[in-house]
Amino acid sequence: MPKQSRPEKIWRWLVNIWMIVTCAVVVVDFFSFGRYSFLLSPLALLYISLLSVYVTSKEFQRWFLSYQGHHPGEIAVFIWTALIIMMIILNGWLGKEYRISQEVISTYLTIVSIFIVSKGSKVFYRLHSR
Repeated sequence: MPKQSRPEKIWRWLVNIWMIVTCAVVVVDFFSFGRYSFLLSPLALLYISLLSVYVTSKEFQRWFLSYQGHHPGEIAVFIWTALIIMMIILNGWLGKEYRISQEVISTYLTIVSIFIVSKGSKVFYRLHSR
């Protein structure tokens, strides 16, 4: 497997840091009854934008530079899925005042969509390369 380039490492770190920050604010907002909901849209937009640039860059490299990276997006999808499931369970258990914002659901659906498109591209690339 080729060594990961320095710019790719930087993008990966940026995406991971903003995912952690965004998840943390989502949790804090949930437990503070929406007190920090004004931060969710800007954070989600920033995180999704960085994620999109990173994934697009990896796919471009795969198709045009024979990149064969090994940093699975399943981890991010798992983290976001666990977060959403936890919030749904807690919402039902603790009461309706604990609310999952629309920005969180939209962010989750966007992450899953990016993951599915990326996986599809990888499968298509493998079939195309035979």
